[in-house]
Amino acid sequence: MKQWFALYTQPRREKALDKELAKRGIEAYLPLKSTLRQWKDRKKRVDMPLIPSYLFVKTEIQDFYNVLQLSGAVKFVYFEGKPVPVPQHQIDSMRLLLDKEIEFEMRLADVHVGDRVRIREGRFAGLTGIVKNEKGKTRFCVVVDVLRLDLTIEIDKEEVQLVDIIKY
Repeated sequence: MKQWFALYTQPRREKALDKELAKRGIEAYLPLKSTLRQWKDRKKRVDMPLIPSYLFVKTEIQDFYNVLQLSGAVKFVYFEGKPVPVPQHQIDSMRLLLDKEIEFEMRLADVHVGDRVRIREGRFAGLTGIVKNEKGKTRFCVVVDVLRLDLTIEIDKEEVQLVDIIKY
């Protein structure tokens, strides 16, 4: 059964990869937001990816390899070793927001003290833990559960993703 999956792309390759997928008959969705860009000599309205370096592909897991062979494709989003399907209603919601040209602001979901998080990037990528305390607006101390020990590290907010909403 085909499902939507998030595909991470090389920077600024989203549009080209979207066209290539369409040429091969693979359903994809690249959410684009029209923005006014300024150059030294002119202003121009340009369609920019809503989520840089990501597009959504409706496919089956066994077809991942074929998609990843395309120029610009990097990897599908996995969580705990399994590909993460994106629910249809989330794709529909993005389409509705963008089709209606409603003004909105996009930002990462807030991470608060007590939230369980997974480190996405850097040398600690893959570790999960609990946000212990905030240090300023961009740095966090995360308690990492490894062998039932609490290891506290300082890490940038952008390097963590919310795992669940359970407070500890």
